[in-house]
Amino acid sequence: MKSLPLAILLYTLIVSSARGAGTTISDQHTRHIIGQKIMLDFRYFCADNKADQHCNKPVLHLTDELATVLVKGQIGGVILFTENIQTIEQVVTFIYDMQQLMKQHNLPPLFIAIDQEGGRVARFPDHIATRFVGNMAIGATYKHHGVDYARYVADGIANALKLLGINVNFAPNVDVNVNPANPVINVRSYGESPAMVAQLGLATVAAFQQQQLISAIKHFPGHGDTHVDSHSGLPRVSHTRQEINATDLLPFRTIIASHTPPAMVMSAHIQYPALDDTTLVTAKGTVTTVPATLSRKILHNLLRRELAYEGVVVTDALDMQAISQFFSQADATLHAFRAGADIALMPYMIRSNADIEDFWQWQQTLTLAAESGELDNGELVASLTRIQQLKQRFQVGQFINQPKHVRIKNAKKALPIPANKELEKQLAKDSVTTLIDNNALPLSDKRNWQVVMPDSARCDAFIRSVKKVNTAVQINCTSLATIPVKPPRLSANDILIIGDISPLHSTYEMGGMDPPEQLRRRASNQQQQQWLKPIMQEAKNNAIPVVLIALRTPYLVAEFAQYVDVALATYGYNVEVNNSKASGAVFESVAEVLLGNSKTQGSLPVTVELGLQ
Repeated sequence: MKSLPLAILLYTLIVSSARGAGTTISDQHTRHIIGQKIMLDFRYFCADNKADQHCNKPVLHLTDELATVLVKGQIGGVILFTENIQTIEQVVTFIYDMQQLMKQHNLPPLFIAIDQEGGRVARFPDHIATRFVGNMAIGATYKHHGVDYARYVADGIANALKLLGINVNFAPNVDVNVNPANPVINVRSYGESPAMVAQLGLATVAAFQQQQLISAIKHFPGHGDTHVDSHSGLPRVSHTRQEINATDLLPFRTIIASHTPPAMVMSAHIQYPALDDTTLVTAKGTVTTVPATLSRKILHNLLRRELAYEGVVVTDALDMQAISQFFSQADATLHAFRAGADIALMPYMIRSNADIEDFWQWQQTLTLAAESGELDNGELVASLTRIQQLKQRFQVGQFINQPKHVRIKNAKKALPIPANKELEKQLAKDSVTTLIDNNALPLSDKRNWQVVMPDSARCDAFIRSVKKVNTAVQINCTSLATIPVKPPRLSANDILIIGDISPLHSTYEMGGMDPPEQLRRRASNQQQQQWLKPIMQEAKNNAIPVVLIALRTPYLVAEFAQYVDVALATYGYNVEVNNSKASGAVFESVAEVLLGNSKTQGSLPVTVELGLQ
């Protein structure tokens, strides 16, 4: 009889010992279970850093120290970020080496995860994998195209991720965005209609998983009506249970009950008193309502029992301020496991050798909690069973079935996938939405276009897009990365065009075209808009046409509606910068609309109160 891999033998022993002994699992078995329930990030690593030293050296390959963590800790998964990605060959090598390492030590293959939602949240740069415009742009096409774009975009994302060795995508986002002030979700949501979000989310999950890419819907039980970002604080949703059922839970319930339920569900760091008003004592000694990630009533009673979810439950990142400011790393993980989470995402930050030493103590704390009965042994074994079955079902170790050089060659040959680039352009075109048009379109190419954009990269992308359509247009573009000392002088022959990204985008998204000294003095959304309003008022007073392009949240248009003749929403703002030249599908689409070469087809997927008579 052929000998079984050590991991399978170990798994058999775990199950049999739990069944036979009832409540006791040995130390060796427990360490394996705990390790498989952990998904780490290796975003940065500085081997010799002290505890008080900041590390900003990105991890681009498998180091000996991190290899030891994976093997000794019997870790179940790793999540990658933008910092871990440089080139196709580099990222394929990194992933391949991690999977090969686990195989060499007879350990289960790793979940290799990423947040590649599309649009606002996409970790791979465009020269490797197409970003696409994002979920709300897809929502804007729903009226005319149904779920087609959701399915096509998911297919395109899955094709690219598989070539790189990614087997888990923390997407789609099925939060129903009903709060215009939502700082973290907004255009990451398909829209405000629970039924539409459910259908688009379902199509996305099905497309991902038909391509053998594990899909994780998020953020359970819903992040759509928050005004606090859980990266920096603990949000609270005060909906009644009836409102929760009708809005927040509907997409999750629909997708879970479908023929293609999601392989994973990600929990939210959000308080839902109507679902669980239990309180916890924090590390600071204060009392707070339990967030969903740490709530047994929400993860076990609601998700497992009421919604009958049988897949793997993964927490959102436990290093986010919504959790880390209230609980120690060990307490947060223990609370999450007791609540019913199968996988703790980013529960311990490893940035140095000193962190690794402390990590072993942290893992031992979890092991002792299991051995003492603080964590239910039967639930631990059930959790491991779900994890192992999911890894087997999606064959997460198959990436190393072909030689590394073949994987690299295939990825470099195919990426970025040309069909995805074309699909991105078509989605950008079909999603552009008109909110206001006082018969000002198309714009005249005989007038001077005075353009204001959030940064130099968007200036360059806009100018290039317009010139591509009509070289005769005279354009001057001002970057608002820093507030100019003097506003542009407007004359009767001008048109004022403003592009706005609200909430403000990250500096790394600016394409590196603004000088570093300006980035240090970067203007806030509030400063930009305070500077813009008098200029817009001056234009209106002098009958100069004003065009507003909402490049991120369309809710912004309500604040400026009184000043503008045309308002468009694109729901996305990404550009690609190559050789100091910027381009972007949304800017090309907008240029076509402004010059009359195409009509807008998008339908607003959220309510924007314009207040116009």
